Amino acid sequence: MSFNAVATIEGTLASVALQATDFPVEHICIDGGSTDGTRTIIDRWAGRNTQIVRLYEPDSGIFDAMNKGLRLARGEYLLFLNADDFLVARDTLARAMSGLSLDAAGNPDLILGDAVMGDPGRMGLWRHRRVPRLIGSARSLGLYPVHQGQFSKRTLLQAVGGFDCKARLSSDVVQFYDLQHGFQPTIHRLALDVACMQPGGSANEGLRAMRQGTVEIYRHLAPKVGTLKATGMVLVKTLQSLSELRIGRCPHCRWFVE
Repeated sequence: MSFNAVATIEGTLASVALQATDFPVEHICIDGGSTDGTRTIIDRWAGRNTQIVRLYEPDSGIFDAMNKGLRLARGEYLLFLNADDFLVARDTLARAMSGLSLDAAGNPDLILGDAVMGDPGRMGLWRHRRVPRLIGSARSLGLYPVHQGQFSKRTLLQAVGGFDCKARLSSDVVQFYDLQHGFQPTIHRLALDVACMQPGGSANEGLRAMRQGTVEIYRHLAPKVGTLKATGMVLVKTLQSLSELRIGRCPHCRWFVE
């Protein structure tokens, strides 16, 4: 998903196109109307990577774009990356799918990995967004995975109805809660960083955005699980986010080139 991302999208495209796998990787690029050269970069990479699928048209926000990607996708698993995210290693996808066979009955519904959020190699405040160990067993506490490390079965996302576009900042989190509540998905937890998320994005633009996202989550949960439980889940979600904070040098993960 991209919109005027000329400064960062090259890393996203390269990190996917240069994956070393023994299976095809479909890369769907949804651009909502960039005017800064973003589409020129996508087109250039599409010329060397036949697995890139492009959709250029206006959308009503990032989750509307994700729904468009879901409708176009044909693979068994989906991973959503924004135009300032990138896979951290050449073997990331191969390691995430290790031991699985295409469409095998025993394949987990969700494969969950960690992510780093910050300026790679720089000193300062960053986040190590790790998957909670209890996420598969304590399903109603409010624990959640980082979206850029979540490989989801396409059929499961279709069954839950994709992303709720009314939740402007938190649709990925409420979707996970809906999956947990309504489908009891099987989960495989990866012991590796999947993606690097560079600072920015509407959901991480300071305390006001965090507050708005929290309100969206509570309003979504309260009618389904009750006000008391919804309050507890939001509190756990907030504490998990705070526990991810680190001070020091952000790991020097970088997208790679040939």
